[in-house]
Amino acid sequence: MNITVFVWLVAAPVAVLLCIVNCNEAKFKKNLVVGVTFPLKGRMDPEVQRLLKGFRRAQILLCLGMLALAALCAALLGEGTELLALCLWVDLLMAAQFVIYARYNGRLKAVKRARDWTVPAVRAASVTAAAAPVKRPGVWWFVAAAVIAAVPAALDRELWFSYLLDAALALGCWAGAKYLYRNRSETVDENDAVTAALTRVRRRAWDRVWVLCAWMMAAVSLGIWLSTAVVPAGGAMVWLTAALGIGVCAVAVALELRVRRVQEKLTASSGEGFYVDEDDKWLWGQVYYDPNDSRTIVNARTGVNTTVNLARPGGKAVAVFTLALLFVAMPLLGVYVNMMSAAPLPLKIEDGALVAANYGARYEMPLDEIADAELLDTLPAITARVWGVGMDSLLKGTFQTQWGRATLCLDPREGPWLKVTMADGTLYILGGGENAGVESVLAQIQQ
Repeated sequence: MNITVFVWLVAAPVAVLLCIVNCNEAKFKKNLVVGVTFPLKGRMDPEVQRLLKGFRRAQILLCLGMLALAALCAALLGEGTELLALCLWVDLLMAAQFVIYARYNGRLKAVKRARDWTVPAVRAASVTAAAAPVKRPGVWWFVAAAVIAAVPAALDRELWFSYLLDAALALGCWAGAKYLYRNRSETVDENDAVTAALTRVRRRAWDRVWVLCAWMMAAVSLGIWLSTAVVPAGGAMVWLTAALGIGVCAVAVALELRVRRVQEKLTASSGEGFYVDEDDKWLWGQVYYDPNDSRTIVNARTGVNTTVNLARPGGKAVAVFTLALLFVAMPLLGVYVNMMSAAPLPLKIEDGALVAANYGARYEMPLDEIADAELLDTLPAITARVWGVGMDSLLKGTFQTQWGRATLCLDPREGPWLKVTMADGTLYILGGGENAGVESVLAQIQQ
């Protein structure tokens, strides 16, 4: 399958999952809808219902528009530009959904003020974790996943770093489950039984998401080993990683929606008498800002997730890093990959060595260590990418071929290519295209 089509097939579900979660925001839970707290009597207000209908329609139209744009990119963009286009597509999706949410949040707040439904600021009741006991998963759930992820490092020394990284990320999931959650009860009103139930449901789902992520890392590590070292299969690792990623996201969204359904059911009759109203602390309904709150990590108002307090230095640092990654680093990475895929791959003899280079990668093969060199008109069957870049116009890194593992730095679209075998058995396949100078370099090696 064309890599451009594959990229957009993997990206498209993101828009669908985000649309499902955002449309769910239009359902009342914990007295909240689109980030605005309403009393029970305000839920069926005609203006509120009209705005909620408009919010859902806007989210669905955004999703359909982003899917159409993805299809257009898959059909029209050339190979090498898909990563840049994908980064810009993700940026547009995130920015557009934020704007839609903020717009309708502001309109709903205006209705709330007009109806005089604003609740005076009160300090939410705080209870200890013992009020809602939950048996949390032990650290051994995460240790077991880390051990399984690390086992292939002893069997495939070439990719040991990748396997150990997966193992470290599995252990990191334990740290995330333990420290990225604010140990605060889900207080909605004066009903302690509801508070305890809401807290239990949320904590249980939170732990399950992190356990799932830990075992996903173990599965990825085993998948890399199986598809590269045991039973090499072309593209298997790419499909496995994509399937696992989409699967974990789908399960996480399913857990999120399940928690929200429980929250909706438990608070169906809330909103009379005392109830918590913290709308003034949530900018645009999405960004938490409270200088009086000493915590950097806070729970999102509904569902399972957590967020940061933008009033704290740590919260500001996280926000700046996230925005820089999303709107600066990602597009720049796309530009870099585009330039890398379009760069020529000339071969040359320099300081007694054959040199092949491409954007950050440089391969040097001393001439006195070359055992054999020959011209290839046809590339060998490439069954798996072990490590590196695999594009329609560029293969760079370590790959599994019908001749065994080989280091590639070539354009697979047009030959000839140069096959170089070193004295220690290391295999290189280089060049591609008339401008690579393959014949000239081969003549110099054979002199």
